[in-house]
Amino acid sequence: MKRSIGLAGLFFAFLSVSAQDEGAIVKRQRIDKSAGIFLGLGPSFTFGKNIGDYKAGFNAEIGALKRVNRILSIGPSISYVSFAYDPEVTTNKSGDIYVGTGDPNNWSTKYGLNDLSYGFGYVLELKGGDLSLTSLALNIKLNFVPVKDHSIFSVYAFAKPFVTLASRKEVTGKATRYTYEIYEDNKNTSTTSDDVLHYNLQDNQLYADGYTETWGPSSYEALKKDTEVTGGIFVGPGIEFLPARKFSFYLQAAVGYTFPVTFVSTEAYDRTIASYVDPKFPMTKKGFPSLNVQVGASYNF
Repeated sequence: MKRSIGLAGLFFAFLSVSAQDEGAIVKRQRIDKSAGIFLGLGPSFTFGKNIGDYKAGFNAEIGALKRVNRILSIGPSISYVSFAYDPEVTTNKSGDIYVGTGDPNNWSTKYGLNDLSYGFGYVLELKGGDLSLTSLALNIKLNFVPVKDHSIFSVYAFAKPFVTLASRKEVTGKATRYTYEIYEDNKNTSTTSDDVLHYNLQDNQLYADGYTETWGPSSYEALKKDTEVTGGIFVGPGIEFLPARKFSFYLQAAVGYTFPVTFVSTEAYDRTIASYVDPKFPMTKKGFPSLNVQVGASYNF
């Protein structure tokens, strides 16, 4: 019995010494400044085949992030992306005319020329059609290197699934008709008896025949302004600079894909009269790829 009590005493004494060797238990501190509000701005670009008649635009985003741990942060954001219609896409002299054959001027009847057929086309000058995307996103940010309180730089990747309200302004403009290797000289007189038709000229020239047409939403349903609800996702890399605990700055690039939305894309159509009279022209509905570059700042707390 005395031997058992002695062994028990030695066991507890060993545990006491071991605990002293380990030292006091220290509670791991939480990450300082684990939440933040950010604001970002930058240019936006469209890319891909037949993505639309748009030049570079701009983007703005405001949101909040909360660090779940030293690697993962999540939070909501609201963003605005805008692309202005670029008329140079449809007024390029090397490819802006929508061509066909026939006799739109009815010259065969006027001049008694049976089965007269010649090349003609319409040159479009359009404006309007600006596209904007107002989105609500969920930001998911993954740091490649765990963030610590004394970190100065952070390299990360992110994904932003979003729901967006896509708005397009109305389209207006004018179409001018040209004829190919044929033109009428009316002598600038009120009578038609002295009019002369010059045809089969074989001079490879286009001549304005005096016909113009106004384009607008009152005449073409497709040209009306429109709003759609769709979605998409942005993904990309970024780098963050943390010079102080309360403030940080970042640079990131996001490749985005918006699910099918309707926008102006004359490039999606052949340069033919069939395209010109298509009731959907010049609109197309398809996925909209873009690239957003953004610089921003975050207030951390």
